[in-house]
Amino acid sequence: MMEDILQIKELSASYEEQQILEDVCLKVPEGKIFCIVGESGSGKSTLIKAITGYPGLIVESGTVILDGEDITKLPLSARRKLLGRSIGVIPQNPAGSFNPIKNYAPQIRETFISHGIEFKRLEIADSFTRMGLKNAEEILNKKPYELSGGMNQRVAIASAMLLRPKILLCDEPTSALDVNTQDLVIGEFVKINRSLGTTIVMVTHNLGLARRIADGIGIMYKGRIIEQGDCEEIMTSPNEEYTGRLIAAVPRI
Repeated sequence: MMEDILQIKELSASYEEQQILEDVCLKVPEGKIFCIVGESGSGKSTLIKAITGYPGLIVESGTVILDGEDITKLPLSARRKLLGRSIGVIPQNPAGSFNPIKNYAPQIRETFISHGIEFKRLEIADSFTRMGLKNAEEILNKKPYELSGGMNQRVAIASAMLLRPKILLCDEPTSALDVNTQDLVIGEFVKINRSLGTTIVMVTHNLGLARRIADGIGIMYKGRIIEQGDCEEIMTSPNEEYTGRLIAAVPRI
């Protein structure tokens, strides 16, 4: 039986007095692509923050279990050590996670040093090439504002994968990209999953995208996961009325 690399049990969380997540339960099988789908404001991005230990988020109850370890109440310093090596994160705006006026090379080097990994330019160049980024040495000497959104996104993916995380959390990674660049980036995520066996959890409002790439899916509504399971089964036979409305709203040619 396939093991779950991520288990979330009855998780409730809030920002100060505003509750966002309520009794969230979720299971993500190891080595699969799992999409969390819901409309804006449903709590999808907050759920990613709860997993990573975002400082401004108050976890009121429940647990987050990663690879068999309860990480819910780890101190911030211990949670940070997980980020990169165990948990890779691809934000919605990758340029925002880089210093805009600093070359990529020293920023990536700092990340490596913080995790006790040797900075190898050839290995980085190889990772960039796999992401479809040519002239890696030239890119390493550029600043984020000098590249397009799609290229920034691929630099973020390539950099995250250099640390070989067990699980990659992606928060709306294609929402700010044009259609052609979206296809390229999504293709890279699928390649990472298939070639390296990396578990990918992707937050998206795009149900069509989820159906295209996901093995499993969780439907989020008003801070709760109301339905989860095999993607194709849910898409063809949803149990919840809200899921049915989402499916009906997917454009068809």
